[in-house]
Amino acid sequence: MIVGYRSTIITLSHPKLGNGKTISSNAIFQRSCRVRCSHSTTSSMNGFEDARDRIRESFGKLELSPSSYDTAWVAMVPSRHSLNEPCFPQCLDWIIENQREDGSWGLNPTHPLLLKDSLSSTLACLLALTKWRVGDEQIKRGLGFIETYGWAVDNKDQISPLGFEVIFSSMIKSAEKLDLNLPLNLHLVNLVKCKRDSTIKRNVEYMGEGVGELCDWKEMIKLHQRQNGSLFDSPATTAAALIYHQHDQKCYQYLNSILKQHKNWVPTMYPTKIHSLLCLVDTLQNFGVHRHFKSEIKKALDEIYRLWQQKNEEIFSNVTHCAMAFRLLRMSYYDVSSDELEEFVDEEHFFATSGKYTSHVEILELHKASQLAIDHEKDDILDKINNWTRTFMEQKLLNNGFIDRMSKEEVELALRKFYTTSDLAENRRYIKSYEENNFKILKAAYRSPDINNKDLLAFSIHDYELCQAQHREELQQLKRWFEDYRLDQLGLGERYIHASYLFGVTIIPEPELSDARLMNAKYAMLLTIVDDHFESFASKDECLNIIELVERWDDYASVGYKSEKVKIFFSTFYKSIEELATIAEIKQGRSVKNHLINLWLEMMKLMLMEQVEWCSGKTIPSIEEYLYVTSITFCAKLIPLTTQYFLGIKISKDLLESDEICGLWNCSGRVMRILNDLQDSKKEQKEGSITLVTLLMKSMSEEEAVMKTKEILEMNRRELLKMVLVQKKGSQLPQLCKDIFWRSSKWAHFTYSQTDGYRIPEEMKNHIDEVFYKPLNH
Repeated sequence: MIVGYRSTIITLSHPKLGNGKTISSNAIFQRSCRVRCSHSTTSSMNGFEDARDRIRESFGKLELSPSSYDTAWVAMVPSRHSLNEPCFPQCLDWIIENQREDGSWGLNPTHPLLLKDSLSSTLACLLALTKWRVGDEQIKRGLGFIETYGWAVDNKDQISPLGFEVIFSSMIKSAEKLDLNLPLNLHLVNLVKCKRDSTIKRNVEYMGEGVGELCDWKEMIKLHQRQNGSLFDSPATTAAALIYHQHDQKCYQYLNSILKQHKNWVPTMYPTKIHSLLCLVDTLQNFGVHRHFKSEIKKALDEIYRLWQQKNEEIFSNVTHCAMAFRLLRMSYYDVSSDELEEFVDEEHFFATSGKYTSHVEILELHKASQLAIDHEKDDILDKINNWTRTFMEQKLLNNGFIDRMSKEEVELALRKFYTTSDLAENRRYIKSYEENNFKILKAAYRSPDINNKDLLAFSIHDYELCQAQHREELQQLKRWFEDYRLDQLGLGERYIHASYLFGVTIIPEPELSDARLMNAKYAMLLTIVDDHFESFASKDECLNIIELVERWDDYASVGYKSEKVKIFFSTFYKSIEELATIAEIKQGRSVKNHLINLWLEMMKLMLMEQVEWCSGKTIPSIEEYLYVTSITFCAKLIPLTTQYFLGIKISKDLLESDEICGLWNCSGRVMRILNDLQDSKKEQKEGSITLVTLLMKSMSEEEAVMKTKEILEMNRRELLKMVLVQKKGSQLPQLCKDIFWRSSKWAHFTYSQTDGYRIPEEMKNHIDEVFYKPLNH
C-alpha cells in the first residue's frame, strides 16, 4: 500500500484524542487559528505579524556583518600620495572604536569556538595600529588577549578561518618587522610556520595577503581581478595587492565602493547581494516558512535567474554561489542546465584550478546540487560531481578531522539524499538547531544580521506551533470520522489514524488545504481495508460481489451481499465515497462522483486479477505489464487524481486524462511500487509472490536482478522529477497538481529507504510524536 502500513504499525504514547461533534473540514484552518489566538495574547499575534513584515523588508537591505580582519587590511593600505599615511584613515578609527572588552577584535558577539578567528582579527588590527603608530592603549590590550588565548593557535577543536596557517604565520613575520613583540609560545610559532611552509606550496591565491611579497601581484591581478576590481571579492586580498603592488586603480575603486556604502568598515566578502539572497531564500525554505514570502522569494529568484542567464560573475566566479543558485532555481522550476557545473566534475581538476583554499561549504553545496539530476544522459555532469563529493565528504571531511564538529553535522545531513527525508522533520530540526548568533566563516567569521536574528527564529517557532495545533485538531476530526464510520469493525485499528494522517500532511502540507489533507488520510484508511479484503480477508466470490456493488453504485441494493462481511464493508465504503464526492462536487462546481467510483473500480479489478491470475501462477506478467498494473494497485493513480479535486483548483476531466498526468501517476507509481518491492523482496520470494525482482530473476541472478531493479527505480525517479520541475510547453496542469506526485514518491522514499531497507516502527512512532505533539522548546 502507498503508506507502507505493513512495515509501520505503531502505537503512540500520547493522551487519547477526544471525541466531539463533527465539523466541516473547510472550517478547520479558520477554527484552529481562532483557538490558537485564544491561547495567545493579542500582542503575541501582533508580534508575529510585525516579525513577518520585518523579514519581508530584509529582502531589500541584506548585508553582512563588519569584518575586523578585512577592515584591518584595508586600514594598512598606504595613501597613493604618501607611503607614510593611510589611504583609508576612517578604517583605523573604526578599529580603535570597536575593540572588545577582552582586548580582542572579531565577530560580535563572538562564539567559544572562534578563538582562532579572534586571534587572526586581533593580530591584523594590531598590525594596522602599529604600522600607523596609533592606538597604544588598544595595542596593549590586544597583546594581552593574544597572551591569554595564544594556546588556541594550534587547538584542533577550534574552528579555523580559511588559510589560517598561512595568513597567521605571515602576520607574525609582519609583526617582527614592525618590532611588535607578540607574547606567543615559541614552539607554537615554529609549528605554525612549518604548517605555512607546507600549505603555501599549494595554489593559495585567495589568501594572497598571507603570501605577501612572495606573491607575483602583477600576475595575480592579471589572472584573477574581477570586473568589480577585486581579487576574489575579498577586501583583504584586494587591500594586500595595494599594499605590496601599490598601484592599481580598479583595486582602489573597489575598496572605495565598499566604504561608500559602509563608511568606515568592510565585510569579509563584497559584493554580498547574491550571497545574502541565496542564503535567505534557502533559510526560509529550510524553516518551512517560505509560503509566507512567495512574492519576495519569486522576485529574488527571478533576479538570480536573470543574472544566471547573463553568466554573472558574482554567481559563476564563486563555487558556493553557483551550486546554490543551480539548486534553488531548479527546485523552483526555472530552466537551468547542469552544463554550468561542468568545470567541477573532476576532483583533481577542481582542487588544482579553484584558485583558492577550498572551503568544505563549497563541497557541501556542490553535493546538494548534484542530487538534482533529472536525465540519465544529460545530467552525467551531476552524477560525476555526486560521486567524488560524496567520497570526499565521507573519507576526508568526516573521518580525518578535516573540519570542526559544528560543520561535521552539516556534512552528515548533506550526505542524506534530499528525496528520502521528511520535510516536517527537517523543518523542526533546522528551527531547533538555529541560533540567532549563528555564523559562517571564510577568512574571517561573519553573519548575516538580516538572516541570523530573533525575528526569524520567533516567527518560525510560532508558525510551526500554529501548524502543530492545526494538525492535532485535524487528527481529532479524523478520529471522529473513524468512530462514526466504525472502521474498527472492518479490522482497522486506531493506530492507522496517525500513519494515514502523516501521509496526508506530507503530501499536502499547505495549512489552507485541510479538505485535501483529510481526504488523503481517509482514502489511505479505506485503501488499507480494501487491500486486506482483496488480498486475504475475502474470498474470490466476495471480491467479485464487491466489484459488482461498485459497478452498480446507484442500484447497489438490487445486487445483494454474499456475506455479512461484504455488507458491513460496502456500507462503510459507500457512505465514505458519497461524503467525499459531495465535497469534491462543491469544490469543482460539477459532479465528479462517477470518476471517483471508476478509479476505485479499476483498482479493485486489477487487485483481483493480481490475486487470481498472478499469485496463483496462472499468468506471469511482462515487466511493463507488472509495473503498469501494480502502479495502479499501489494507489498511485487513485489518490493523486482524486486529490486534484480537493486542491481548490478547477480541473477538467480531459486534463485528468491527459498524457501529462498519465505520465506523472505512472512514473510515481513505478517509484513507489519498486521501493516496496525492494523492501519486501526476500519475504515475497518465500511466499511465492511476484515482485519486479522475482520477475527479473527469471533471466539473471538475484544480485543482478536487485541491481537492475535499482536502476529502473532511479531512472523513473529522475524522470518524475523532470516532469515536475521542467515546464512542459503547452502544459495546462497547475504546478501544485504536479507537486502532489513528487511528494507522494518522496513519502515512499522516506517510508522505505533506510540503510537496512526498513523504517522501523519505533522510528516512525517517534517521528509522529515529534511533528504532531512535542513542543519545540527551543
